[in-house]
Amino acid sequence: MFNVLEDSCNITLAHPKYVKAIRGKKTDKKDAKWIADLFKHDLVAGSFMPPHAIRQLRDLIRYRFKRTNIMSSEKNHLQNRLTVSNIQLGHVVSDTFGKSSMNIIEKLLKNPLNTTFDIEPFIHGSIKTKLPELELAIDGLITPEKAVI
Repeated sequence: MFNVLEDSCNITLAHPKYVKAIRGKKTDKKDAKWIADLFKHDLVAGSFMPPHAIRQLRDLIRYRFKRTNIMSSEKNHLQNRLTVSNIQLGHVVSDTFGKSSMNIIEKLLKNPLNTTFDIEPFIHGSIKTKLPELELAIDGLITPEKAVI
């Protein structure tokens, strides 16, 4: 409500703890009258509200944080699925979500039953030296003890 009215009205946003009426038979009308009397006598301390631009920036940062958490969670799910499927890429490569690993995963997703394909065209850079370990990892024959990282 504050965001909608802030441009057209002078609004004082107060914490309920500081405008709370005394105990007893309370109604909305009595509470409204109490708050109006406090405000009339300048006894309502307004809460700090950052400027609109700062609030928008905070919203964007919270949204980015939320999306980052979701992405991390999905990566963990994928890594877990690979482990359950006995595909041990994580024991050979340093980044399971790197270019080479993702190429291999995409190939496996196209035909999950075929794990005996030639993986050399799918890997890039210095990981080519780990070709035998990658083949074992895809077949599920590599264990953390056999991995060369």
